[in-house]
Amino acid sequence: MNDQLTLDETVDEGWVAHLRDLSTGVVPPTSANPHAMSREAIRRTRTRRAVLSTGGGVLTVAAVAGAAFALGGPTTGGGLLPGGSASAGADASTSADLSRSADLSRSEKERRAKEVREAAIAALASAGVPDGWEVHELEGLTYALPAEIVSSGPVQDEPGVTSDMWHSSEDPDAPPFLRIAYVTPDYEFYDTKAGGLTQTPGREATSFDLSGATTATVEDGSSQELREIMAMPAGDGAAEPVRILVHRADGPGRYLITMTLPEGNSELVEGFLDSLRLN
Repeated sequence: MNDQLTLDETVDEGWVAHLRDLSTGVVPPTSANPHAMSREAIRRTRTRRAVLSTGGGVLTVAAVAGAAFALGGPTTGGGLLPGGSASAGADASTSADLSRSADLSRSEKERRAKEVREAAIAALASAGVPDGWEVHELEGLTYALPAEIVSSGPVQDEPGVTSDMWHSSEDPDAPPFLRIAYVTPDYEFYDTKAGGLTQTPGREATSFDLSGATTATVEDGSSQELREIMAMPAGDGAAEPVRILVHRADGPGRYLITMTLPEGNSELVEGFLDSLRLN
């Protein structure tokens, strides 16, 4: 007995063809959409190009600005770059203006001081300075000396002292010798003995008139006290000491004038006293 099942059912070829068409349309699932990935890649490429283009422009502007700064020129045509400030330029301009103002102030003071000196010299000349005498000035005091008495050059003064030294052009080692000194309270011996000299009149001092002075005195070789102070013995016939003291009325400044003169120079002392002016 044959138990084999015989299939004699007819196969539907149309159905088979339909299934075959369906199988060709089916694709395995993927983790990403290739079309979406392509669109994203294109978008990123365009964005990167735009960023690079913009960044290149910024770098160009920065390079130009840096070069202008290094060359000391302006970075713009009169305007400020974004984020810039005018305060630095204003401060520099203000500093320059103050410096110019200080320079002008100093120049003005120097000009006025020169005018005062010239006016004092002119006043002395008009007052009858002896012929052949020359007018000089020291810290507001003008005086005249014969032309043959010349300067001994710069003086190494102590603090608080400014002085001029004079001697004869004929014989620098022989009298006359003159020292005109201006002293201030900064001088260590302002109101005490210093090297045998004091800044207060001696007992035998004689006063004379001088506008602008509270004290104006003169002492000569007839004063034994002065001879002792200046270490010049009396009666040697070689030289005569003279000391002139002038105290300014408008401040603490004082003038200490000492002379070592040959005998018989009273005319020199008188002419010198007549020429004194306080500016």
